[in-house]
Amino acid sequence: MYTKIYHIKMASLTEGKIAASYAAEELGGLIAKSNISALNILLCKEGTLYITVNFDEATDMKKFQSDHEELFDNLRSSFTCKTLDFQAVPVFRYEREATNAIMDGLTG
Repeated sequence: MYTKIYHIKMASLTEGKIAASYAAEELGGLIAKSNISALNILLCKEGTLYITVNFDEATDMKKFQSDHEELFDNLRSSFTCKTLDFQAVPVFRYEREATNAIMDGLTG
């Protein structure tokens, strides 16, 4: 699994809410087209957004970056914000719902 992480520090919580709504709508519409395996959009109380986009293949992540950079450019140009993005490979990940679904399939 490959992860692209965006850290977008907005000027206020209000701007963060607007940016989060925009990101959710835009990225949510790209899940199938971009072969996204998981998407998380987190909003902190001070207005900072953390967006993680997961892919099964590095080629899908690279294609997503090149095809949809304008989405993040729009955020940068529409709001006063500081942005940072980086790539990562998950070292440890736990999700209770996924684990329960797997265990139910094994015992059912």
